[in-house]
Amino acid sequence: MNDPIQTGRLTLRPFTLEDVREAFGWFGDPVVMLYTPSGPDRDMAETTARIASYQRHQIERGFSKWIIADHNSGRPIGDAGLLFIPECDWVDFGYRLAKPYWGQGLATEAASAWVERAFGELKLSRLVSIVHPENRASIRVLEKLGFCEERRGVVMGMTSIVCCLTAPAAANHRRVP
Repeated sequence: MNDPIQTGRLTLRPFTLEDVREAFGWFGDPVVMLYTPSGPDRDMAETTARIASYQRHQIERGFSKWIIADHNSGRPIGDAGLLFIPECDWVDFGYRLAKPYWGQGLATEAASAWVERAFGELKLSRLVSIVHPENRASIRVLEKLGFCEERRGVVMGMTSIVCCLTAPAAANHRRVP
């Protein structure tokens, strides 16, 4: 599954190594990465390693984190997608945008497209998303998509709300445009 996902304003596609410079813009931003367990990348070498791990995951699993690009300009503005977390035995669902793109509904648009792909083409039965209790914007996106709080605790070293969405719940939930 490498076919790009098109939405009204976005193109979601697998990462390439040509994306490193742009991606470091958000992966290296302490504000964008505040609620990410790994924290910000210290340099472009860390972003290169991150992207290489996403590419390996894509080959091994058929899905991964992908670039979110502006549909008109093609400019990378964030990332979204799925990662299998062996320590937790779940598929983690996540998204993030460079700061200039916050508050425009783009995270919801990208996330909604990934939910459709996850339960449609990929035929996954369940997605998990961990979110820091103070990350109100991400919590709102998850609520719009129908995710429900499963529990609270420390996950990957971060105080978290563990949210879950199952395929049947997603099918019964009103889709976000």
